[in-house]
Amino acid sequence: MKTKIKTALIGLTACLVLALLGIVNTAKADYWTRYTRASSNDKLPQYFELENMAKSTLGVRFFYGTDRKTMAGAGTDTHNLISFDGTNWTDQTSAVESVAGYNDIEFKSMYADRDGNVWLPNKRDPDRPLLKFNGATGSFEKISATAMSLQAGAADLKVNNLFTGPNNLIYAVATSSAGRLYIIYYENGTWHNSDINGDPFTTYGSDQDIFGLYSSANGGSFWIYRYGSSENEYSNPNGGDQGAGIWKYQNSTWNHYDSTLITSDGATFVNGVTEAFADSTGKVWVGSRHGVFMYDGVNWVNWTKDNNNIFTNRVIKIQEDSNGRIWIICLENENLTDDKGGISIYTPSDSSWDYYTSYNGEDAIDNATNIFMIGSGSEAWMFTGHGEQAMSAGIYALTRDSAHTAIYGQTSGTIVAKADFSQFKKKKKTSSNKAVTIYKLRKVKKKWKKSVRVYKGSASQWYKALNLDTGRYLIEYKAKGKKKKSRTVTVTSGDPYRLNLK
Repeated sequence: MKTKIKTALIGLTACLVLALLGIVNTAKADYWTRYTRASSNDKLPQYFELENMAKSTLGVRFFYGTDRKTMAGAGTDTHNLISFDGTNWTDQTSAVESVAGYNDIEFKSMYADRDGNVWLPNKRDPDRPLLKFNGATGSFEKISATAMSLQAGAADLKVNNLFTGPNNLIYAVATSSAGRLYIIYYENGTWHNSDINGDPFTTYGSDQDIFGLYSSANGGSFWIYRYGSSENEYSNPNGGDQGAGIWKYQNSTWNHYDSTLITSDGATFVNGVTEAFADSTGKVWVGSRHGVFMYDGVNWVNWTKDNNNIFTNRVIKIQEDSNGRIWIICLENENLTDDKGGISIYTPSDSSWDYYTSYNGEDAIDNATNIFMIGSGSEAWMFTGHGEQAMSAGIYALTRDSAHTAIYGQTSGTIVAKADFSQFKKKKKTSSNKAVTIYKLRKVKKKWKKSVRVYKGSASQWYKALNLDTGRYLIEYKAKGKKKKSRTVTVTSGDPYRLNLK
């Protein structure tokens, strides 16, 4: 049977992007814009590991991370806070350190409220004051731990993270030097101690990565967890294993979910929680080295690469965008030997999946290790790799069309076609593993002749696409055990073609 080359139009000419996530009705593709030291007026460090982000409602974005100076073979690693208002980049590190009265910063969390402020709990300071970027004045303020503790009626509180709770009030999880854990809330300029008590509040250490969140489902519930990258990490320092798993507080009752729980689909829950997130519908998503555990208000289920369509089982970040899609960051190697990652995106409305990985995106996405949905989920910012993998990588902002009709990656003019789960879950050699060479043609004395070779490789890489310049091309290919075939195609401006040899 005659072998044919099927060409498929991947997308229309992309419109110019007017904003980081501008709405472009005619665009049919997603684009990642890379920001580096060179493109940030030298404000982003050369070797920057992005660890946290927030965007004020007034439009200022804050990036916290580590400057890996040691990677350049000089200096000591430092922690940096960089801001970006859409036009101007500013290094805010000295300003925030000056206000804090302490020459080092570490923000395990950052929180943007509805009034244009961004709250920054500084873990590096032994007194751990709560810092705030005042959106009205454009300056930083320090809220002393002493003042917060007196207002809340508690002792020497150290804030771990903040989140939106009941009645849209600001809530915070804090610890005391005695190891007691508190949930406090902010109302009318004053911090208050909530009436939530009991387990796990008497069992946590004073300097651990303990986080809280709130779910609006079924009347509302508070959740507390301690970060742990493995099942046995971070057991209760005072005995037992109450530091593991995740706790839910609802209707004056605490429920502890750990490895003693068997989910409704027969999986065993985990002690090591890498991420917990409540989406806009109130569902709680828990990341682990054993996939995602999702709580719908009644039952727990476990999503893995085997029973569902996540990229791998090592899940480190879960976020939701403004369209209600759930973004799941997975690391490729589940045995911790490297930090390559990918993004699996779940759309609840039709239970469909899309992906950003090396299989259908630019190479940097293969190392995706963090994602931040900011501005109420309207902006996506991605960080790739850790350590040496992050050297000079920069950070990436996503620009997408309003309909999210397709997921594509683009870098340096190369558009990569959408892949589905089956395409990258297994990479098997098949009869379609054909050698392909593409030449650009030029007309010489009324005859088309080979000019430049623009591609040579295996057609088993068919999930890749070439964004060919305008012109005429000769495509040569050879099926296994068969003679060489060829086809000439004409590419008009902005029309990338995908080869699908069968």
